[in-house]
Amino acid sequence: MANGELLIEVQGRTATVILNRPERRNSLSVSLLLALAEAFIDLEKNDTIRCIVLRGAGDKAFCAGMDLTALAENMPEELLSQITAKGPLQQAIEAMENCRLPVIGMIRGYALGAGCELTLGCDLRVGSEGCTMGMPPARLGIVYAPEGLARFIRNLGPAQAKKLFLTSRYITGREAYEMGLLHYVLPDDRLQPFTYELAEEIAGRAPLALAGIKRSLNILSKYSAPTEAEQAEINGLIEQAALSHDAREALSAFNEKRKPDFRGE
Repeated sequence: MANGELLIEVQGRTATVILNRPERRNSLSVSLLLALAEAFIDLEKNDTIRCIVLRGAGDKAFCAGMDLTALAENMPEELLSQITAKGPLQQAIEAMENCRLPVIGMIRGYALGAGCELTLGCDLRVGSEGCTMGMPPARLGIVYAPEGLARFIRNLGPAQAKKLFLTSRYITGREAYEMGLLHYVLPDDRLQPFTYELAEEIAGRAPLALAGIKRSLNILSKYSAPTEAEQAEINGLIEQAALSHDAREALSAFNEKRKPDFRGE
């Protein structure tokens, strides 16, 4: 259950899933996301595992988001397809959400964009005080996928979701805790011990009860789907932004390490 980009470690009743692209700050490739979805489907079939921890390799990042370098090479069609279709990111997050086992996200370093949304696929999120979280789509000239926006609304509420997306500010672990992005925030040296203590505690609970509670909570927190007309409007807004000069300029600026020049066109 490992492809180089994703590692699986099992110790006792806890499995650890590791995003293993430290040289790219664990940014998400399509192959990594597909492997992640497959891993969660496979892990829940193992009756000896009672809890899963998701983390990034190294200490620089949990996940810095989608691999924008790869996207920039295929703009704008690839970017548009990543946003509008239920692509690998949504498949991976839904596999985490639908997994019967409790999932704990251990967040150290950067958790940005798609990496930040990935944390919301975890049932519990434990972060270090030194971590950095944020949603930068407005910096990149894109309208975020509706499934992702809805996930933030469900977890944070509309007010905090607007604050996160409209400001595009990067926030500290303490701010993320106060906003509801994190359930626990700890000093960096306590992050890993606490996370695995929590995993072992949860692993000691009744498995059928945990699975039933998780599934029931997921069902009860579902949102109402937009009407056909509303979905068409959303898709139009996404397409307009994704095919704009500003979207191209944002990704070019990212690769060239400069400030983008947005024109509103």
